[in-house]
Amino acid sequence: MKVYFLSGLGADKRAYERVSLPSGFEMHHIEWMPVKWDETIDSYAKQLSQEIDASEPFILVGLSFGGMVAIEISKIIKPFRLILFSTVRKKTELPLLYRFAGKLRIYRVLPYQLFSLGLPFLYWFFGPLDREGRILISKFLHQTDPGMLTWAFKQISRWKNVDVPAENIHIHGSRDRVFPVRLCKPEYTIQGAGHLCVFTHAAEVNFILKRYLSS
Repeated sequence: MKVYFLSGLGADKRAYERVSLPSGFEMHHIEWMPVKWDETIDSYAKQLSQEIDASEPFILVGLSFGGMVAIEISKIIKPFRLILFSTVRKKTELPLLYRFAGKLRIYRVLPYQLFSLGLPFLYWFFGPLDREGRILISKFLHQTDPGMLTWAFKQISRWKNVDVPAENIHIHGSRDRVFPVRLCKPEYTIQGAGHLCVFTHAAEVNFILKRYLSS
């Protein structure tokens, strides 16, 4: 069965390079597409859904903002299973700061303020990170499209989703600072892991995936 992966905002398939799927599952990566400022998250999800072969059962995986987009895709074409990493499933799970940014329309400047604090802050914000994780975050920072970043934070801060797909699991780090675990109810909490748990704690993630996909 094909398993389609959506990375986090500003990231790419390297975020999943330590993921190992059980025998019988094929990994496919969906690349981010350029966006227009007035485009909605659901219309964007519709575009990305065209990269998926829905003529046969498939599994969809989303990380962080990619998890939110994966939920929107699942409203258009239903995956056999949905796997979410380091994300939120409903608008009520968003931190208050993000929701205020949406109401006050300060999403245009907030991402720049956060990223302007530099790599030490980003290592802390996305951490805890190992050495390879810090290198990866540094690479992602230098490739991030500012326009895409601002658009995505607008979508995050104004997300209105209230529906949670039935066939899904949510895996989250206990020390996630981007989307604090206390605000959501993941099926699996990885102790000591941060926002990039799929990379830094791949052994535990792979154990969960093997058990879930083989069931």
